[in-house]
Amino acid sequence: MSKNKGEPGQIKPYLFIMCAAFLWASGGTASKYLFNTGMSPYILVQYRVSFSVLVIFGYLFFFERNSLRINRKDLWNLAILGAFGMGGVQVTYLFAISKIKVAMAILLQYLAPFFVAIYSYLFFKERMDRWKVLSIFLAFIGCFFVVEAYSVSFFSLDKWGVIAGLLSAGFFSFYSLLGERLMRKYNPWTVLLYAFVFATILFNSILPAKNLLLWKTEFRTFITVVYIISFGTAIPFGFYFMGIEHLRATRATIVATLEPISAGILSFIMLGEVLTPWQIFGGFLVITAIIIIQSRREIDPEAPVFMKKNRPN
Repeated sequence: MSKNKGEPGQIKPYLFIMCAAFLWASGGTASKYLFNTGMSPYILVQYRVSFSVLVIFGYLFFFERNSLRINRKDLWNLAILGAFGMGGVQVTYLFAISKIKVAMAILLQYLAPFFVAIYSYLFFKERMDRWKVLSIFLAFIGCFFVVEAYSVSFFSLDKWGVIAGLLSAGFFSFYSLLGERLMRKYNPWTVLLYAFVFATILFNSILPAKNLLLWKTEFRTFITVVYIISFGTAIPFGFYFMGIEHLRATRATIVATLEPISAGILSFIMLGEVLTPWQIFGGFLVITAIIIIQSRREIDPEAPVFMKKNRPN
């Protein structure tokens, strides 16, 4: 770790993470726009994973060619990570966005750190102090308000969208735990590339490959998909990695909680989606809980690192 890593005077890394969070949020909003025009979430997943492979492979081939090499023994774990981790996250996350508000879907996915904390306590014997218990409590109370479970409007909410949002948090947790294990051996870009490769193989074996003929779609759809692939996926990953080079992973992920805030603002401006005051309060509780639990993981040096350079959206 460099001597200057994480010093308060370093503004640039924080700006990189903030840009990544904003672009991820804009990608979610752009995805919702496509769903409102009739595009299937499954086809958008096919676009995202397939073209992201080309973008990331091109970057590694020209600038970090050694990062393309992996041990054959790790192919099975990478296949599981890509097909079930990356693939599961992509499908459930985008399906949730297609059914419920963008900010709500992202906040539900942000429950992943708490699933990881509970799993780590049960199976890795990680310490569970009162602050972690408080953060888990705040997260679930926040989720209660985000989905308006206290209101009769909850019964008109798309239940499959909520279930998909919760499943995305579960898949995100799985991706993070297995991804962390693989990143002890490989560059994060390497893990990300092969996760996308195996997700691409899976989705193109299920869905017709002719879906990828983007130039046959409407011009507005073409531009939106290109935006999601570049500015909603590849570029924010780049910003996130550049930022995390100079920050602790914990600090980076705390700054990244700007994503649901940005998503809420963008969805209001672009799509007219409005969160109620109680939903905003719930989002505030979830973000507060994330800051607490990530800070506690930074204090505990033996805790498994969560979300270390590997956000999957």
